[in-house]
Amino acid sequence: MPSLRYGIDFLFGQTNEQRLRKLLPRVDEVNAWADRAGALSDAHLRAKTDEFRARLAAGETPDDLLPEAFASVREAAARTIGLRPFDVQVMGAIVLHQRRIAEMKTGEGKTLVATMPAYLNALVGRVHIVTVNDYLARRDRAWMGPVYEFLGLTVGLLQETTPPDERRAAYACDILYGTNAQFGFDYLRDHMVVSRSQMVQGPLDYAIVDEIDNILIDEARTPLIISGPTADTARQYRDFARLAKLFKPGEDFEVNEEQKRLSLTEAGWRKAEQLLKFDNIADAGATTARYHLETALRARMFFHRDQQYIVKDGRVIIVDDFTGRLMPDRRYSGGLHQAIEAKENLPIQRENQTLAQITLQHYFRLYKGLAGMTGTAKTEEDEFKEIYGLDVVQIPTNRPLIREALPDIIYRTKKGKFEAVADEVERLHQGGRPVLIGTTSIEDSEDLSRLLKKRGLPHQVLNAKYHEKEAHIIAQAGRAGAITIATNMAGRGTDIVLGGNPEARARAEADPEVEPERYRELLEKYRAEAAAEREAIVSAADDDPAYHKAALERIREWCAEVGRPFRAAEWEGAIKRGGLAVVGFQRHEARRIDDQLAGRCGRQGDPGSSQFFLSLEDDLLRIFGGERLATLMERLGVKEGEAITHDLLTRSIRRAQKRVEERNFEIRKRLLEYDEIMAKQREAVYALRERFLLPEAGETPDDEALRSHLAEMAGEFGEILVDRYAPGSAPEGWDLAGLKRDLGQVLAQPPAELPLHRREDLVATVRDLVQAQLDAQWTRLSPHYPLIVRMVLLRTMDENWRQHLLELDEVREGIGLRAYGGTDPLIEFKREAHRLFQEMIVRTEEEALRFLLNPRLAVRTEPAPVRTPVMSATTSTTARAARSSTAPVGREEHKVGRNDPCPCGSGKKYKHCCGKTT
Repeated sequence: MPSLRYGIDFLFGQTNEQRLRKLLPRVDEVNAWADRAGALSDAHLRAKTDEFRARLAAGETPDDLLPEAFASVREAAARTIGLRPFDVQVMGAIVLHQRRIAEMKTGEGKTLVATMPAYLNALVGRVHIVTVNDYLARRDRAWMGPVYEFLGLTVGLLQETTPPDERRAAYACDILYGTNAQFGFDYLRDHMVVSRSQMVQGPLDYAIVDEIDNILIDEARTPLIISGPTADTARQYRDFARLAKLFKPGEDFEVNEEQKRLSLTEAGWRKAEQLLKFDNIADAGATTARYHLETALRARMFFHRDQQYIVKDGRVIIVDDFTGRLMPDRRYSGGLHQAIEAKENLPIQRENQTLAQITLQHYFRLYKGLAGMTGTAKTEEDEFKEIYGLDVVQIPTNRPLIREALPDIIYRTKKGKFEAVADEVERLHQGGRPVLIGTTSIEDSEDLSRLLKKRGLPHQVLNAKYHEKEAHIIAQAGRAGAITIATNMAGRGTDIVLGGNPEARARAEADPEVEPERYRELLEKYRAEAAAEREAIVSAADDDPAYHKAALERIREWCAEVGRPFRAAEWEGAIKRGGLAVVGFQRHEARRIDDQLAGRCGRQGDPGSSQFFLSLEDDLLRIFGGERLATLMERLGVKEGEAITHDLLTRSIRRAQKRVEERNFEIRKRLLEYDEIMAKQREAVYALRERFLLPEAGETPDDEALRSHLAEMAGEFGEILVDRYAPGSAPEGWDLAGLKRDLGQVLAQPPAELPLHRREDLVATVRDLVQAQLDAQWTRLSPHYPLIVRMVLLRTMDENWRQHLLELDEVREGIGLRAYGGTDPLIEFKREAHRLFQEMIVRTEEEALRFLLNPRLAVRTEPAPVRTPVMSATTSTTARAARSSTAPVGREEHKVGRNDPCPCGSGKKYKHCCGKTT
């Protein structure tokens, strides 16, 4: 299949080699400008920005300017931060400008690569550079900011703690660094305000997403949600946590570990009916109880302390599957987090109700231009193409990659694997090589640590429990003989330097701003030590002819990629076996995560090696094909403690990983299909909402457009009333007395008579009466009435949209059952969602008009001041997705307190407005 795929790509000119060849002429054009850029003074180089903008205004395009603009950035980087992008970095920058994904290996300088396309695109619009956390956004802005500022551009920084007034200023900058969550939440918050002056984000022109596979794939199952608290249900969760302990797996319920699902057996149904006092647990009235029971069972079976979460300071804190980091601001959705809190006998926090939400897929597709970079994207290229229209270009390394990828070693049991890993670590340590051991859980990292302590092997542990020490541990991880045990925290974004990181070591002992002289002394000392250690590490092992030959072959391939002649003699003396040894303790369900771990070694031409140790008791092998592998090992006569390395086993593991990746892709794709329905409704509501926003200071409001919209609403309201009281054309079935009473509630003068015969006349009369009352209100309450209209329309729209989101969640919860009736749940959901949306629009207009038409409406005081919304922001999947996929979570920022101003901007307290319980 791969060869067939390659053949098709070759015919259409889409192989990676063909893509790279097309980039080389553009790189040559950039290089041709190098001398001219280098000859410019600082002032003339800075003036290039104004020149470029003038040329763009005159009709040139960014593509026309690319070679000269990139050469200018290259020169500015050399002058300001002492870094001059290599040709391969220029190649990656061209790919980003072309709205594609640049896959670049670890240590190739992706942060610097982004400066060139960011500068070029900032000449024509706003540029957002998206990172995975606040620390990286802050670091990259501080590091690369001087390059942009030297060229006359403004650079902003967006952090979780950035106040609203500073956010607007940040978005006004030419280039803005921030996280995906902050960009997405600001989009949602901008569509919950009541005044244009409260909106901060501005246009979504062009985004460069760093670690794009992490953000747009790993995080894609977790929509961004702004929410508020619901009623307290703590006791309910505790009751079901106790009940769940009475149900036995295999007897009362069946478990599907691959899909993270469970289902009650007949015995389980009977037990549930007996314990919950229901005649039939399948009845609609038992839906809530059945859901709580299943959630409690999922919390018990699929979520374990020190694996999926830890307990710290009386709280359940999620551990990210992909990064191994703690996520204290996230919570599992659909009541799952509360179920885990109940299981652990901890205080149970209230559930939240959705006020606004958007998936990351839809948010980033709002940008006019999107590009990304990462070290691992090729395995997910199909998804990037289908969802985002992005293809992947693999950029060659600046220096040949001579890292040695050793074959997987497989043991029958975890115990045998633990001992084997300890043996290997001890051997490598004695040879003077630094060792990084990558585990997939906190539990494994601590068990392995205890084993190494028994052997007297000094080591450091880096996991979510000890993340405070991360900078210090990583700074030392590349030193001779260092042993570091780490979860996935060390698998992405960490830079392990052979010999240790002298800057980080010096900074740990002396603050450069407080003790600059001591810092410089330590830095000079540690740089000398690191250089000597690095040489010793590289030469730590004896020459191995097989490794020597394989390394030369990899260098030959690299030379072909970068178009350089290969001369074996040139590289003979450079190849030494040693460097950082990466030991993988288990294969992750996604191949990309394994590749990220292996990528910690072999950076910028350094030697290194990676090898994974597995057992048949590992989750991946046990769930996906463990029985077949066990049978094979039995046939081969493998005993306890013995290892096996076999191509068949390796292929089976890769197939298992691919199965998981395909399953997760289908989950994300299905979520997107459902969310596309909601997205269209959201965009319609947001577009309508923007028409009613209060104008900014100095802006003239378009009251005539507002009055015209009200007239349309009045006409529709008149038709609704007639439909309600006079359905059909036969007057005998009309309830004109009821219609008069209803009109009496909204008109200053109820009608004495109504047409009795023709329905068209009745509709026209009611519409005229409603319009006349609306005109009278406008005159009577002027000049305040336009402001009242805008505030009422916004509030009723927000309240009904919030209720609509709740209804959609409920529909989505039960829609899957319709598959048993032979219908497609997605089509059914689309039909139901459309019906509910139409009802919501009608309900919103009627509620607003009844308030605005009320003859008792009066303006006694000045209108309530416009308040900045206070709200809770989360990321979460729907409850349905929470039950069918692994680790759906919600990120919480700050809660809406009961006495806080309501997020809808009404000026009321939350408890008296959107938080009012019925």
